[in-house]
Amino acid sequence: MRVFLVHGMGRTRASMLLLGQRLKSEGHTPSRFGYRVSLPSLETLTDRFVAHVQATLEGGEPYAVVGHSLGNVITRMASSRLPEGFSRFAMLAPPNQSPALARWVRRNPTLRMLMGDAGRKLGDRDFMATLPRPNVPTVILAGHATKPWLPYRGGPSDGIVSIEETRLDDIPHRTYPVSHSFIMNDTEITKALLHFLETGLPKEPTP
Repeated sequence: MRVFLVHGMGRTRASMLLLGQRLKSEGHTPSRFGYRVSLPSLETLTDRFVAHVQATLEGGEPYAVVGHSLGNVITRMASSRLPEGFSRFAMLAPPNQSPALARWVRRNPTLRMLMGDAGRKLGDRDFMATLPRPNVPTVILAGHATKPWLPYRGGPSDGIVSIEETRLDDIPHRTYPVSHSFIMNDTEITKALLHFLETGLPKEPTP
């Protein structure tokens, strides 16, 4: 299956390289989409992602999207305009609720400038509530590798988003002892993704 890999804020296409290599070794065809958040609006990034998918696909083939962090927001915004064949969506460490950390960053002018329009929208509860719910088989893979700290009010997190901020309605949700920035490189995450790409179902946790 063709798999579009969409990295998170402050990262580059290189952050998804190892995951892409692992997927390729299992017979999938990875395509890494890259962007920078400092200048374009979030809507412009979404337009570019849609154009990338359209230009890459060949004749309505089935495909999946694996997003990391902000990459999931971009995918959700793009979902109604993506070409036919979208059949799997795996969310890695997604901010499905407005993250407390993003709302804190909005109060810092320098950080707000560096994070651009995307960062401002992440900190906007009303905007985050308008994002479309995925209408294809979807799984959420989240991390809980850090000790509780503010602004998470004692709840488990991956250091950037809390477990609760990754949840979305009744979409299947699995957690792993991994950090936000490197969740895509974890071998157990890769196994879970391969199972999901093959079956469209979440992998049950290992006893």
